[in-house]
Amino acid sequence: MGKRLYIPAMKREILYLVVEKALVDNCIDTDDTDAVVSELKGPFKDDSGYHFIVNRAGRIVCDRQLQRPADAVNFYNAEGIVLGYVVTQDETGAQQKIKDAQVDALHTALMVLHRVFPKATVKVMRNNALEQEVASWFAEESASD
Repeated sequence: MGKRLYIPAMKREILYLVVEKALVDNCIDTDDTDAVVSELKGPFKDDSGYHFIVNRAGRIVCDRQLQRPADAVNFYNAEGIVLGYVVTQDETGAQQKIKDAQVDALHTALMVLHRVFPKATVKVMRNNALEQEVASWFAEESASD
């Protein structure tokens, strides 16, 4: 029998599964997850602040233990599990569109996490189109139940 997932810091009525943009410069090889995590950490943090990071290739990396609060989205840090998806921006600040591989990876991660935390509320920060798509995933799941 496998270990039971126990997260004492998150045993609350409300748990947020937060999807947040993680912006990096174009100079970072964004398929190299180690470089992305290093860029997000900066010189003063021991991790990126995100529980999970989805790189541009759609690879999911766990970067922070779930027992620790996030350090990425101020309002949801204490109550949430934060998934950051990497979006690059150029020197003018223009951002690239989220890739299909990232959307697929986010879908998989959110569905798994929502089964572990069925009362969780899902929030998408700073991306209205993705917010609508995520809402449709959960509408489809509840319709099939």
